[in-house]
Amino acid sequence: MREHLLPRFLFALLLALGLALAALTRPLAPGFALSFSPLTAFPLHLGHRLGQNLRAAWSALSARQDLLAENQRLKEEVARLTTENARLQLEVARLARALEVKAGQAPGVVAVAPVVAEDASGLYRRLVLGLGSQDGLRPGMPVTAPQGLVGLVVEVEAHRALVRTLLDPESRVGVRVGEKPGRGVARGAPPGLLVAEFPPTVAVAPGDLLLTGATLGLFPDGIPVGRVERVERAQGGLKVRAWARPLVDLSLLEEVVVLRPL
Repeated sequence: MREHLLPRFLFALLLALGLALAALTRPLAPGFALSFSPLTAFPLHLGHRLGQNLRAAWSALSARQDLLAENQRLKEEVARLTTENARLQLEVARLARALEVKAGQAPGVVAVAPVVAEDASGLYRRLVLGLGSQDGLRPGMPVTAPQGLVGLVVEVEAHRALVRTLLDPESRVGVRVGEKPGRGVARGAPPGLLVAEFPPTVAVAPGDLLLTGATLGLFPDGIPVGRVERVERAQGGLKVRAWARPLVDLSLLEEVVVLRPL
């Protein structure tokens, strides 16, 4: 510790002496330089120059400290702007997803709500949203994502809402097969599939895309629901049963779009 303090003390002492000497010799140095011989005038001139150099060194040190402080301030400002830029990018992405849903699925977007929890216990597949009645949410509102249908709002609190997803066995969604004629009803088949039943006259095959239809009147028409994986005849050929996988991966959802009810 003393090894670090000693050079600083000597520098401060030398600086003080130099400043004092410079102040004393500044008005005398020109006269002394003319009155005395070069041998006697040299020490006075040297002291004057030493004082000037020390003042210049002190000014440079002060300027360096000011630059360091300004550099630190600029670093903090850059960090703040970087954080703000990241926040704005997330907000732009959120609004872009809402516009995508609005353009492709339905015009009545009520809110973009965060998914705060998932209830996958037992046979029920439900989501908890971080918005509620105070944000305009009501039971019966369809819930979607850019990829397709998520489910339906069934319970609402002031700042929370419960969504019954299309994988819930109590869920019922009117569906159609792409642009083909005919309608059916899909229900949840946990853990990860839908079962859609159609009249025997409806042509459905693996790979077909199921869209919301107007059979039950709960969801806007034309929202993507799932992709058919297999088809079978049921009840002696009186029904066509299609097993489909939802287009939305519920386990990866971070936010959803809530639409106005029909």
